[in-house]
Amino acid sequence: MLTIDDIRRYATTLPEVEEFTHFRLPSFRVRGKPFAGVEKGDRTAVFSVSPEQAAAAVAADPTAYEEVWRKAATMIFVGLRVDLDRISEQRMRELVEQAWRHKAPKRLLAAYDAG
Repeated sequence: MLTIDDIRRYATTLPEVEEFTHFRLPSFRVRGKPFAGVEKGDRTAVFSVSPEQAAAAVAADPTAYEEVWRKAATMIFVGLRVDLDRISEQRMRELVEQAWRHKAPKRLLAAYDAG
């Protein structure tokens, strides 16, 4: 099973990532924007990917993935909930980078891709 330590090890290799605590749970952000976090019990994590990426993941494996929406005046897309027991380390790395790319500023992405 993947753990927060696995996510931390990879997330912190990306530029300008910092770890913070959200409701006493470890989370990661880039330039102040959260992009990944572990939920209670450390068995699931939420990644801030695009709605299209989330829908594709759920369609491919609904036992491992679930779209996360928050109710407000309208429904707001939050991200993709992932069962850490059901994905590989490689897939976790893909999700971390997708989420980081989804939240990172364009100039930071350009510098990262050029380097």
